[in-house]
Amino acid sequence: MRKKLMALIMAVSFMGVSSGSALAAKYCKGTVKEVDGKTMVIEIKGKCKCKVGDKVKIKPMKKKAIEGC
Repeated sequence: MRKKLMALIMAVSFMGVSSGSALAAKYCKGTVKEVDGKTMVIEIKGKCKCKVGDKVKIKPMKKKAIEGC
């Protein structure tokens, strides 16, 4: 019983660590600097594991309205 419980704890902790690092590798933040036809130049903030020629999916952030008095 004790070995099964320890194996379960090890498996769950490994899943948590590996999924966290996979999610961190997926997301990069940056600003669009230039758009020329089908070519887009993006300035990346911080580190990003994307390389030249990688296929990416870009989702623009929605701007929130600021209400005042």
